[in-house]
Amino acid sequence: MLQYRVLNGWPLFYLIALLTLGGMVAGMLIIGISSPEATVKLIRLSVQFASPWILIAFVTSALVTLFPGAISQWLLRNRRYTGLSFAAGFAWQAVFIAVLLDLYPAYYWDELHKTSDLVGRSLSYVLLLALTVTSFYPVRRKLSRAQWSWLHWVGIWYFWAAIWVSYTEQALSQNAKTIDVVFAVLGLLALILRLAANIKSRGVTADRKLT
Repeated sequence: MLQYRVLNGWPLFYLIALLTLGGMVAGMLIIGISSPEATVKLIRLSVQFASPWILIAFVTSALVTLFPGAISQWLLRNRRYTGLSFAAGFAWQAVFIAVLLDLYPAYYWDELHKTSDLVGRSLSYVLLLALTVTSFYPVRRKLSRAQWSWLHWVGIWYFWAAIWVSYTEQALSQNAKTIDVVFAVLGLLALILRLAANIKSRGVTADRKLT
């Protein structure tokens, strides 16, 4: 099943992007943008659609190390496309933040964010754009292997941390929802798997040196 064309490469990305689009359209029809609170719900919905893909991209290499097999190899083969799926899903957040700023600017500045928060968010989008464009081979070839690896290492850790911290804060708040707890737990599990894989890799390297 994992060999099907629609589940690999660009067809997989298009499938995920189409499902995300369908979910966001359904959200817009049900929730709407008639109030700032409704628009904020759409912002959160966009993050919920994007979050699984950054967690999957974050943990893929660890799964290959800890659980080698058909599924982990499929994830590794398609990590580029799950990463791009996160970028495509996260772009919806930018769309609805722009809507919020356009329709309800006072609410944005008074209730949600300060200027410093907007600067930080803008830097996040710059990093996301850098990760996205360097996922394409013509741009990737302009970077050295070390530069590309460093950029994507920083990027994937940054976005994992941003997603996990955000959901963990919500999960520990009085207004916690089930989805907040789920993503907080999944983010922590992804971190544990990454650390476990790192420990295993170091152990294998040490054994090889001894032999």
